[in-house]
Formats: sequence, structure tokens, C-alpha cells
Amino acid sequence: MALKAKAIPRTLFGIVSLCTLFVLVPNIGITANTTAPSWTPLVQRLAADGFPQTELKSIFYDSHLTYDPDAMGSKMRTLYIRKYGSRLVRTIQVKLKALGYYTKTVDGFYGRNTKSAIMGYQKAAGLPQSGKADKALLSALQTHPIKRPAGMPLPILPKAANVYEIILTPTRLAEARAFYKANLPLLSRMRSVYGVPEHVTVGLMTVETRVGKFLGDQLALQNLASMALAENYALVAPLLAEERPNASQTAWARKVSQQKAKWAYKELKALLHYAEHNKVDPLSIPGSVYGAIGICQFMPSNVPKFGIDADGDGCTNLFTLEDAVFSIGNYLKKHGWKDNMTDAQQRKTLYRYNHSNTYVNTILAVAEHVKKTP
Repeated sequence: MALKAKAIPRTLFGIVSLCTLFVLVPNIGITANTTAPSWTPLVQRLAADGFPQTELKSIFYDSHLTYDPDAMGSKMRTLYIRKYGSRLVRTIQVKLKALGYYTKTVDGFYGRNTKSAIMGYQKAAGLPQSGKADKALLSALQTHPIKRPAGMPLPILPKAANVYEIILTPTRLAEARAFYKANLPLLSRMRSVYGVPEHVTVGLMTVETRVGKFLGDQLALQNLASMALAENYALVAPLLAEERPNASQTAWARKVSQQKAKWAYKELKALLHYAEHNKVDPLSIPGSVYGAIGICQFMPSNVPKFGIDADGDGCTNLFTLEDAVFSIGNYLKKHGWKDNMTDAQQRKTLYRYNHSNTYVNTILAVAEHVKKTP
């Protein structure tokens, strides 16, 4: 796979990079936001931890780096709804129950029963049967409160898939096969050192970054810095206002957001150190919504622990294929991968990469498909 080098105009310490950062995404624009909270508390904290103030000023002020409230807000909304349910879904369930479509407990949690009830109402109302619990549906329920016709059956929906179906499409699987065939010597070389089979490595890379084709469309630094700044709960509270949390729910949200902000600050420092070590501009590094970076999607703090300079250029650059592949092998081996593992042992080790059974199932499903590549 051909990797395109991106020009780096400066680095954390103003030195042109000797270790080029390779990316497969277009330049990420940064725009000013005059209404955003000040970066000053975060800059002062980083300066106290030894980062040069001049360079911090260049990063956080001269570049017009934008504070993104949704960096923490989307995560907290997801966690809040997972724990307490959604006020919108709860309101929809109440209305569907009054109209005879929903017969279960009103709890605010969206699942098969709620989706089936919504689709039943949508069918009776002559609407597209999307099953979505959104504000458009609530508006329809309010303006067209159509009762469930007598004897009308509701759709019977299958259980949720235990894999990421978007990954197991012909296009994505073809990408995985092509990557496997093009890079088999490299994958085999890594296996000889760390024991991780070639098809498993490709399965993991397919789930993480489409084998390097998508490295994130946001700035890792912007997400981590925004989350770190949100240790001030006043920045998070408005993003949960629609849920109308009570006192105990607010206390929970405050505690969790502060925990995540402290974690993000640690990762932000690690990202700046990564940029310094590789002599690249920290404002040029794309990442996931959680700040993971590179073809192998490591959190920055994991780079010094598990990253490998496989190409011997003096830099552990997770945006180069060789370093990324060997870093995956090193990570998995240090988390228990070994020869002749049982299926359960393989799953346990892969789970350490991302704590999700659906994630592990998808990796192994892709791996089995790739294994059959002629």
C-alpha cells in the first residue's frame, strides 16, 4: 500500500522532522472560536509539567485551536444514556404505550421492543418504518396520535448482531484481502517475532482503520485537550441539560467527567511527547474521537510501552506501516498472545486491545475470511 507523506511545517520544538509523519487523510482545518472557553488553565498546567510556554502558546493560541465541547459531551451523553436511559426515548415510550404500541416498562432504553413499537406506529401512520427514536418521531406522535389498529401485529425483530456489520461488507473484506496479499512478507516477518498470525493482524487493522485507509478525521490533540479542559464540570453540564439529571445523576456525571478529563490530560501529555520524539507538529496528527493515533490506533501513552521502531529509523512512527504492524504484534504478545492458544485465550487477548466482545467477534470474522484468501 502506498503511503502519502504529509508536509510538516514545524514541530513542538520548531525543528523540521527527520521522521516524516505519514497520513492517509487530507489536511485537517482548524478555525477560531471566539466563544470557546480559555485554554489558559490547561496551558498553565502543561507549563507546570515542563512543556515550553513559547511552544504551548504556538499550539493553543497562535494556531486558533478550537475547543470542541462535543469531545467530552458526546462521550458523557453516551455514558449517561447507557446508565440512566434517554429522556427523549422515555417520552416516546410513554406516548407509544398510550397508543397501544409499546407494552413493556417505560425505562428510556432503546432496544428491540421500542424499535418494534415505533415501526408499528410508523406503519399505521403511513410513515417510513425507520424505527428511529428521534425528535421527528416525537413530533409525529404529538400531531398524529394514531392508536394501534385492533389485531395489528408488530414487527418481530432479530437480536442485535454480535459483529460490526459495517465492517463485514464486500468492500471492506476486499480491502482486507488486498492488504493481506500486498503485505504478506511484512505480516509474516512480524509473526516470526511475536507469533501473531497474519490474518488476525489484518482483522484487527481492518476494524481499527480499514487497514490504514482511515486514520480519523479529527485532530487527536484537539479532542484530548478539549476533554482535559472539561475537568471543569461547568463546561459539561449544558451538554446534559436536555436529559434534566437529578442531584444524584448530576453527581455521577460530575465524577465521571472529571475522571475522564484527568485521563485525557495524561494522554495529551503523552501525545505532545510523541510529537517531540518524532519531531512532528502535534497539530498535524489525526486521531479517533478518543485520541487514538496511527494505523494501529494506540492511545499516545501506549506508544512508549508497546511501540516498535521496526524500520530502524530512530522513530516509533505509528503512521508508517512497518512500525504499526510490529507494534500490534508487540502489544498482543505482551498482553498474553502465544502459540497454540485456544479460541477463548485468543479472544481474551484481543479483548485487551478494546474491551468489546463485538469488537473481538468482528476481528475474528474478518480474520477467517482473510485466511481463505488464495
